[in-house]
Amino acid sequence: MSMGESGIEYKKIEPMIVSYLRFNLKERAEISVMFKQLAQFIPQELVSGAPYCILQYFSSYPEGYEAEVGFPVKQPFENERIKCKTSPALEVLAIRHEGPPETLRETKLKLQKFTGGHCLISDEFTREVYPDWDKPGGLIEAQFVIHNWNALFASNLERVLGKEKRDQVMQGVEKIGLETPPEERFQWVRGAVERLEELADDFQKYDVVSACAHVYPPGQLEKLRLVFEEARASTCDAFEAVDAVLAFMAEDPGWGEKGAHREGRILYHTKNPADPEGYARAKTAEEKRAAYCFCPIIRGNLDKGMPVSYCYCGSGWYRQQWETATGKPMRVEVLESILKGNDVCRFAVHLAEDI
Repeated sequence: MSMGESGIEYKKIEPMIVSYLRFNLKERAEISVMFKQLAQFIPQELVSGAPYCILQYFSSYPEGYEAEVGFPVKQPFENERIKCKTSPALEVLAIRHEGPPETLRETKLKLQKFTGGHCLISDEFTREVYPDWDKPGGLIEAQFVIHNWNALFASNLERVLGKEKRDQVMQGVEKIGLETPPEERFQWVRGAVERLEELADDFQKYDVVSACAHVYPPGQLEKLRLVFEEARASTCDAFEAVDAVLAFMAEDPGWGEKGAHREGRILYHTKNPADPEGYARAKTAEEKRAAYCFCPIIRGNLDKGMPVSYCYCGSGWYRQQWETATGKPMRVEVLESILKGNDVCRFAVHLAEDI
């Protein structure tokens, strides 16, 4: 079914000034309560559009979500509780929901069916806009935030290899759109990575592809930086500070794995399965690998020849974490991968020499 037939619309959201607050959302009814609280304090003449709600998939809260609710404003406004920022530009797929908020999930499932069926990738949050926030049962717009991997890939190719090689690798990308069938999308990505392998050395491949990874929630990354800096200030030992970060990640609910550890200057991380239940009940190696992989482009194409260097995208998850924590560049090696036939994806983070 096409986007139009599914009631889905592509939108570009420009950067905007927003006044917002964050909280631990446990019940949907809390969203409208927070909108009312914001509206009480933000001068009405400053409000420039409908309020929004962002729900983070990863957070330190053991229950519910970390939520951000806010209003776009014409000029900065904040107080002791309400913060202000310029939100970044976003590309989204939007679907309209009319009816009680309790049935919003059914509308979102239509959006998920389309995006999943076309192997589209999102970052680690979802967004909702409430044009009728002050009316019971009013319109809600659910938005799938697009992680534009192809655009990131092109940008990083140019940064690392230059425009000429970027154009060589990206040939044919103009045929790849939001409604491209999964098989065609996979074939283009595989071809692009194969062309990259012919033009780049190992570090260049890592630098390009790892910089295309999903964007980890900045607030979570900032916690790692604070833990590292506080531990380093108190111990004057970089490795003890790294161990403090590992200990924090093991205890905090906001991290997608357990068991990461350090051996000398190397940190070892193993991703958890994307589908833990499916992974546990899998009867064949192929079923196990399919349940393990997070990438929608790979899951149905495990044995179709994608170069392993594509998994540098997964290594970018750890690159973000440890470069933010330590403030130093990191090299992340792919030790095991389902593209190699392994049951897991395992990575080695090589700490900077001058850490």
